[in-house]
Amino acid sequence: MIAESLPLRTSTPGAFEATQRPFSRPVIDERWLDGARPGAVQGQAPDLATIDLLVREGLERLEDDMSAARRYLAAARRLLSPDDACRPGGLLPWQVRRVGRYIDERIERRITLAEAADQVRLSTSHFSRCFRISFGSPFTKYVTRKRIERARWLMITGDQSLGQIALTCGFADQAHFTRAFTHLTGEAPGRWRRQVTEVEPLDQ
Repeated sequence: MIAESLPLRTSTPGAFEATQRPFSRPVIDERWLDGARPGAVQGQAPDLATIDLLVREGLERLEDDMSAARRYLAAARRLLSPDDACRPGGLLPWQVRRVGRYIDERIERRITLAEAADQVRLSTSHFSRCFRISFGSPFTKYVTRKRIERARWLMITGDQSLGQIALTCGFADQAHFTRAFTHLTGEAPGRWRRQVTEVEPLDQ
């Protein structure tokens, strides 16, 4: 299962330990802990949901395993460090930022390759090649992944139905959303939502 950019549900101050259980290890991409930046794009802000997950896991281990806690918090810090190096053959840092922002701001609407190319004044074919180098995946696949990231965030932080979330994130309908989500994560959205929002009962 792909385990990247998993968002977290927030808890009220003082109720963290009582209301939240630790997330299971499989939802964390171990490459973060080894110093890698899987899926990171130069010149673009990191996904805050992934940082939330790493910080949360680190805090949960502060008392029991200081070494593990340091690894999680160090991984979160690496994500927050800017990375503006330009990849040979890819987009320039300002182009990466503009395209990334353009996609984020229009995620609920139709986004075409030609429109994105216009944002950085490149031909469609040249932009497509440069985009793949800078973002690590083809344009359409990247946009779908961003839609799924937004959907996972909404599933954790709100109570919208899956159908509503599908439309909010730019999918044609719930069936389209379910197919894309399952293909990317290996799990149906409803099952994933239940797993990550489940809390253990309070001890009596």
